[in-house]
Amino acid sequence: MKSKLEQYAENIVRHTECSKKEKEDLYEELLIHLQLSRDSFIAEEGLTPEMAEEKAIQQFGKEGEIGTQLQQAIFPYRKELMLALAISSILFTISLYLLRLFVEGDAHIGWLCFSMGTCAMLLFFPLNHSFHINRKLWLNSLLIFHTLGVLYGWLLTAYLNHPASTGLTIWLWLNIALGMALVYRTTIYDYSFHEKSMKILHGMNIISGVIIIVGSLFFIWGGLIMIGTFHPMMLVFASPIAIWIGMYIAQIKLAKKNKGIALVLGSIPFIGCILIILYFYSPAFI
Repeated sequence: MKSKLEQYAENIVRHTECSKKEKEDLYEELLIHLQLSRDSFIAEEGLTPEMAEEKAIQQFGKEGEIGTQLQQAIFPYRKELMLALAISSILFTISLYLLRLFVEGDAHIGWLCFSMGTCAMLLFFPLNHSFHINRKLWLNSLLIFHTLGVLYGWLLTAYLNHPASTGLTIWLWLNIALGMALVYRTTIYDYSFHEKSMKILHGMNIISGVIIIVGSLFFIWGGLIMIGTFHPMMLVFASPIAIWIGMYIAQIKLAKKNKGIALVLGSIPFIGCILIILYFYSPAFI
């Protein structure tokens, strides 16, 4: 059975998003420091081991606060960037909703609730110090859902007949860029400086994913406008997203055995997306 000091040190480490090796080193350093503090209280104040452990923990501070401070030292300005993204997205959501409501007379209450919900969670994550979860997994998932909500907002902006639509478009793409930067930074943190191939692999897949999701949502939105209602055939436009997710998972598993082949597979959708963008913006297409 683990001692109170061991459990306390583990809880602190859970609030960080270091690599596995860094978490082990951090745990050992914290435990040694706590044990030295406990032994000092026993020797100098004559406390029992149990009382000395309690006092060492009390003196060290609350688990969540210590873990958050350590995380801030590991990833400077991440908290500030998360708060900036959340506040900016909330203001964008409210601005777009009101413009659509008063200019187009079309209130998308479902999108408003979804977007505000993800933004509220983005505010909650950096400010919360009390619960223990796989913060890396949940944070990346939340950022992806947030990006999907903003991308839907882009579709709403594209059909907004108002001079402010250009400014809103620039604003939302800045939000998307910041969100994707946080996803990329959180994803690659487990890899050391020497594992550049994994960083490149994740980078290519994240960029490809954004382009594929934007394209799929655009065609689904176009289908809704043309038909006027949802049709099962529109799921065909969502199939590239499912294929991308499957390839991404396969590449990560394959990279453990052969990084070269994984990089080649990752480059296929990446190069394809870039070529498609270049084609659409080429003078011949225009």
